Parts: sequence; structure tokens; C-alpha cells
Amino acid sequence: MREDPAHLLLEDEALTEGLTDEEAQVLLSWLLDLAKDADPAQIAHLRRLGHEITRLSRDYGVPVEEVIGLVELAWGGDEVQGLKA
Repeated sequence: MREDPAHLLLEDEALTEGLTDEEAQVLLSWLLDLAKDADPAQIAHLRRLGHEITRLSRDYGVPVEEVIGLVELAWGGDEVQGLKA
């Protein structure tokens, strides 16, 4: 039986360590949205990505929303809201 992706992400306390409650909510919402149809290998990748987003935000003071925007831009999505000139 496949473990619920939401449970895997929500039980990982280090995933949002050092973020404000608002930033943690933004990150978790984004990851959970991506995890809806993901396979186990993709869930593991999303967790690693979440940890890196948290680290960049915490260590360099970059807002979580901006790091997520850069990730989405790198994935080839449409122009990202927070990065519009």
C-alpha cells in the first residue's frame, strides 16, 4: 500500500524549520499540490526540493514565494507572478 504523500510531507518537521508560519504554509501548500499525482520517487524529490527551498530562504533571507517562483520558472512554466517586471 502506498503511503499518503501528504502524510510524508507533513510529518517532516525539518521541511519548514526556521520559516515563519506563513512561509511554511505557502511551501507546504505548493508541495502538496505537486504531490497529488506523484509517485514515491517524485515525493522523495519534492521533499529534497522543499528542504532546499527552506534552506535558501532561511540562510539568505529570500522569501519562499520567490524561491518557488524561480523553481517554476526553471521548470518552464509560464511567467511567474512574483517575477513580473
